[in-house]
Amino acid sequence: MDIEKSDLLEKVHQDALQILEEVGVKCTSPEARQIFEETGMAAFDESTGHIHVLSPLVEQALGTAPKRDQYWIPENSFGVGGTAPFVYDDESGELVEPTFKHLARIATIVNESDVISFMARGVLIRKQEVKVIDTIIEHCDKPIYVATVTDEGIARAKEVHESRGKITVQFSIINTPLNVIDTMIAPFVSCVKKGIPVYVSTMPMAGLSAPYCMSGLLALTHAEGLFGITLAQLINPGAMVVHAGLPSIANIQKNYTVDLGLVSHNVANLLTEKVNKKLGLPSIQTACTTSQGSPNRRAEEEAIQGYALMKKYGFHQMRHCFGFLKELISFSIAKLERHIVLCDETGPDQAPDYELEPYDPEGLEAIKRNGSKANYMRDDHTLKNTGKAFLY
Repeated sequence: MDIEKSDLLEKVHQDALQILEEVGVKCTSPEARQIFEETGMAAFDESTGHIHVLSPLVEQALGTAPKRDQYWIPENSFGVGGTAPFVYDDESGELVEPTFKHLARIATIVNESDVISFMARGVLIRKQEVKVIDTIIEHCDKPIYVATVTDEGIARAKEVHESRGKITVQFSIINTPLNVIDTMIAPFVSCVKKGIPVYVSTMPMAGLSAPYCMSGLLALTHAEGLFGITLAQLINPGAMVVHAGLPSIANIQKNYTVDLGLVSHNVANLLTEKVNKKLGLPSIQTACTTSQGSPNRRAEEEAIQGYALMKKYGFHQMRHCFGFLKELISFSIAKLERHIVLCDETGPDQAPDYELEPYDPEGLEAIKRNGSKANYMRDDHTLKNTGKAFLY
């Protein structure tokens, strides 16, 4: 598998540009719509509610977006990312509500580990944005990702950015496929105007909210990431934005639940990173996690496959690499500690063989058919590829 020389990467980028131009993004946010329309290079279709973004506008945004070498997290960085709503109690096996004690423990472990390069929340503590930020930076000196949508949280993030630095605010402004989340636009605009670095995250699921083929999944993921990057550059040219598109796969054999343990999942995220590398963009994806609900041997095997693939092919940043369990629902601190050791011990020679799926032009056609509606489960393209795509 020669990832970086594959013509798949350029085709994915071109398809993403075509998606934004021809399919567009459903946008009922007057603020976002106005920002795009004022450029004269985007148009709103009243009949569909989609904003169509011309390719030259995206290319303009890519020209002002800071490049990867200007970002403070280096190549080949594994991190604790994501936000589990529960902690897996490693003694009882029960799921419990996260506390600040859990958060402080995770941050301390991250800070003491040479294997881990950055820290996101890991666990969800609701309506405590400022205290979450303060707890993380109290126990961890490394680069951090935080989530904030309130005025107080954004103000605190700005203070940390201006004093400590190495902070990025996480945003999901698009609900896949291709739907702007209106309530996220105001805090996103606020952060970007203030010069706080942000990342733009989406999570298309092949077979459910994205085409059931590798190239189609990557193109939709990349299109949604480019939309967020373009919006940020229109708000504040030169703003630091990280492409955080997270392609995932609905396992048809498991009732369409997201399967994060598949080798194909790791490869999809690796390929997304390679598309971004060609563009010079800072990039954070997800890998080395598991389909298992407890930290068992299978969870270790799945993580080792991910670590080995990443080390073999290289990457920028990967999150969810240590403590997370099935579907990112829970976080095990014992798994975090054990998988730090596994990551350190795993070499590139342990990477599984993988045959790269060829470019599938029907993936783009499926996106055009479905637009901003998640009809992929019933799409003929999905039915045709069942049992043929994502076999690893």
